[in-house]
Amino acid sequence: MLSRCTAIIVLAASMVAFAGGDFFSATVHMEGLVWVESEMARAVRNHVRLGGLVPPELHRLAEGAAWLSDPTRVNPNSLVHNPIGAYLLIKRLNQEWANAIKTLPQPQEVFGEMYEELQLPSLADLEGCALALMRLQDVYNLDMRRVIDGEIVMKCRPNDTDACHDVNVSELKNRTLPLRLSILDVFYFGIVAQSHNDFYHAALWLNETLAIMNANECELCPDRREVLDRLADTYSKLRNHRGALQLFSESYKIDPTNPHTQTRIRDEEYYANLQGSYVWQLQRSDDWEGRDKYEELCRVGVLQNRAPRASVSCRYFRPSPYFYLQPIKMEVLHETNPVIHLFHDIVSESEAARMREMAVPKFHRSVVVGDDGGDAIILNRVSETAWHFDYDDPVVARLSRRVDYATGLSTAEGTAEAFQVVNYGLGGQYIPHTDYFEGDHVTHHVQNGNRVVTFLLYLSDVDAGGATVFPIVDVVVPVVRNSAAVFWSMEKSGAVVPNSLHAGCPVLIGSKWIANKWIREHGNEFRRPCGLTPDE
Repeated sequence: MLSRCTAIIVLAASMVAFAGGDFFSATVHMEGLVWVESEMARAVRNHVRLGGLVPPELHRLAEGAAWLSDPTRVNPNSLVHNPIGAYLLIKRLNQEWANAIKTLPQPQEVFGEMYEELQLPSLADLEGCALALMRLQDVYNLDMRRVIDGEIVMKCRPNDTDACHDVNVSELKNRTLPLRLSILDVFYFGIVAQSHNDFYHAALWLNETLAIMNANECELCPDRREVLDRLADTYSKLRNHRGALQLFSESYKIDPTNPHTQTRIRDEEYYANLQGSYVWQLQRSDDWEGRDKYEELCRVGVLQNRAPRASVSCRYFRPSPYFYLQPIKMEVLHETNPVIHLFHDIVSESEAARMREMAVPKFHRSVVVGDDGGDAIILNRVSETAWHFDYDDPVVARLSRRVDYATGLSTAEGTAEAFQVVNYGLGGQYIPHTDYFEGDHVTHHVQNGNRVVTFLLYLSDVDAGGATVFPIVDVVVPVVRNSAAVFWSMEKSGAVVPNSLHAGCPVLIGSKWIANKWIREHGNEFRRPCGLTPDE
């Protein structure tokens, strides 16, 4: 058991680690929240055991979290490695724990010095979790009813390849947890989607809310008129004016005195008559080209995390004398345009652990290159980033040299970038992109030449999801612990390789850690000289 002093130090470290960011944007921060809830529950139980009094709600929360301290139960971190569990934890801390603590006249008497460092998730974290679950619902075509029941069940789409089949992802590692969403959670998801003008998901979740209310009598049901009005307004935005008219009419029966509802009924009648015999269907809008292919490969990637993969070949590889006694175990995933290899066991457990450990205090929200060439935070890149330079630690310098020996390219300062260490958050994905720079971005980012090769280290494994996919060439690179995905973005001639377009799939279950090393053109002209033909 941690001493009180040690507990305060660890709690303070976890708070510093996420300062300036969000809890949901990195799994490691949510793992810290599991520990925080466990320590708060322990403090409450100790206070009661010593004769202290606490409100019944606080006592209930403390008893409900007792399993987090039981080593014979499931690993507590598996709670936040499951997206439903992560959402429920964030909600519990943001609402139930926070409200219960407010009822204490002297919280310090219960929590001691821990209270001064205590920082609980915000509403932005809760909203981020809801949006993440909807993103996972899209990419992996999750069965919404099963999600509400606490299960992650992926369903293949009609146009998916034969490599895809329906699977209950919750059972992949026998980590099923007693998780279930309430009708208020379902309604909340609809509200969040509506507030972000995501009317497709708003329609799905508000419809489900109404269906549950129609099928059951629940004590904690949301206000029926509010559900009807929100769904009607969503339908109107989606141009389903007949559906909106029907819902507003039902809402009017509940409250005939509401002038707003009367106005909306007249409006929807007018637009419904204009539509004539138009047949409406709920359809998701494709935000970007190639989305369907990307999502299909992500679904195939879920299965490839647990089944043999079809590779071009596997062989031992000795690119330099460094690897003569212990050659690289190389899996060839694509032979040309682009070359894609998977180097197995290229990093040790202790090295991976050191890279993760050093990253946490440095973490900040991940950014992408914006339209103006500067840094930009986007909604669907949910992760946190740290940069490790060779002078930071001997392990970093050793791994940089290993990348040099494995690729034959210099990784000295000025010829390669520092290691970019990333821990993905809930529903974190990175939509299709290339690692080389082009267009207006060249001016800002190619002082040392363009990016030639990407050396992507997997510092952890995951239970499901998280693959790196190449939509143009139909390649899925699964997350394999302590391996490296290596792919080339430029030919020897200096021509870029558009087929290196790739994307990061969101993690369904688990915590994904990676470390990227990008090697540049300048300083490598003689290590990778031009070939005899322009095509090389």
